[in-house]
Parts: sequence; structure tokens; C-alpha cells
Amino acid sequence: MTMPSIPILNANIIVILILVAMGIYGLLAGKQRLRILILSVYVGIVLAEQLSDLVRPILHMISPEQVSWVLLAVPILIFGFIGVVHGKNHDRGATVANIIVGFLTGGLIISSALHLLPTSQMAAIDSESFIAMSLQQYHLWILGGLPIVALLLGFMKGEKHH
Repeated sequence: MTMPSIPILNANIIVILILVAMGIYGLLAGKQRLRILILSVYVGIVLAEQLSDLVRPILHMISPEQVSWVLLAVPILIFGFIGVVHGKNHDRGATVANIIVGFLTGGLIISSALHLLPTSQMAAIDSESFIAMSLQQYHLWILGGLPIVALLLGFMKGEKHH
């Protein structure tokens, strides 16, 4: 009798799981939390791209790529997921809009993380995952388009919680 094998997680599955998780986060968190998350992603991108060289000597025990990833992740974790707790009586926004913005935010996080990798590592991931390659190729579009989409979809009315 053969034992059922567990499929190995490849890059496509990991990327899909992150995108789905961010869509669910958008659904559950609501419009205000998504705005804070988006802002924290942009802060993380700036920190990773601008301060990595300054922080590397301090964090010499980890690799340069890991320093960049830490600088990207810290604001996202602190402000985007752990951070601000706000009242229960707020406009959560439209459900579909929150899912779309959450999904796009996940795409921005993935494409930004890929953008921080050395070219050889990014090429290896791109060859393994067509989704990661697409997100990486459209990084600038996602980077510039997410605030516009979030703003436009933010005008959609959601349910009020009283």
C-alpha cells in the first residue's frame, strides 16, 4: 500500500496562497485597515530601497538581501497587520472592492520582494513561477496603479456597521 504524498510547494502555489490570503485580509479588515496596509507597504519599499546600504553594517550577521527584506517587512508587519486598532463603527467599504485592493496589495508585496532579489535569484523564481514572473514584470504598473485603484474603489459604498 502506498502512502499518499504531499505535493511540494512550488513558487506558484506560494504566490497564489499569498494573493488569496491578502484578498481574504481585504475582505475581513475593511477599507481603513487596507489603507494603512498599503501605506505601510510603500514605507517598506522606500526603506528597503533607500536604507539597505546604511543598515547592512549594523545587521552584518544577515545577508544583504535579507536586510532589504527585513526593511520591507517590518513596517508591513508593525503597521499593516499588528498596528492600529480602531473602533467598530466605521465604514468597512464595499466587499468586492476590499477583496480587489487586498489582492493587488498582495501583488505589490510579492513584486516588491522579488524586485529586491539579485537578478539571478529573481530569474530562478521567474522560471519556476509564471505568476511571480508576471507580477515582477508589472511591478511598476502595480506600484503606480494600486493607489489609483484603491482611491477609485474607495468611492464604492459598503455596509455600515452600527
